[in-house]
Amino acid sequence: MSNGNAAGTETQWTRVNETFQFAANGSLAAPTGGATTLTGLNINGVGVGDVELRYDTNGLTQFADVNGKANTSTLNQNGYGAGEFVSVAINDNGRVVATYSNGERIDMAQVVTANFNAINSLKRLDGGVFASTSESGEAILDLTGRGIMGGALEASNTDISDEFTKLIVTQQAYAASTRIVSAADKMLQEALNMIR
Repeated sequence: MSNGNAAGTETQWTRVNETFQFAANGSLAAPTGGATTLTGLNINGVGVGDVELRYDTNGLTQFADVNGKANTSTLNQNGYGAGEFVSVAINDNGRVVATYSNGERIDMAQVVTANFNAINSLKRLDGGVFASTSESGEAILDLTGRGIMGGALEASNTDISDEFTKLIVTQQAYAASTRIVSAADKMLQEALNMIR
């Protein structure tokens, strides 16, 4: 390459007047000198001078290796240009997928679910959290994503019967306390009437 910034009719590559010829068995037939001299080499306006390229006439063949086989190299491209992060979602396989503006989707993480042999024996903690107990057994982790529905809302995990029981107890306690206040008020009125 003599000019990497060539445009239009400008010369980008300069031909080296050396022709390599190979015999029927793939060995180098010509040139036989073992070296090629590039005189007055100039690259992108920088004078390099004379450069000699040396090669071994015994080892240079038209094949990719000494066994007489030719290898081809392919360049694969995924086709995506530059893109910016757009959104993140969870698919039905339990994978966290990031989407970019160029249309590319990349799996970023995996949601792991846990099952128990006796789910009714789990210990209830605050905030809708459960802990394993000796009766429930240890967690059985599942990486398949079964039971996960991407984009779905979770149903309520409130125990209705337990909440109604607490409501009834609270209502009865309130009713009892109002009766106590009423009885105390009547007793106070009677005491005041006796003084008069």
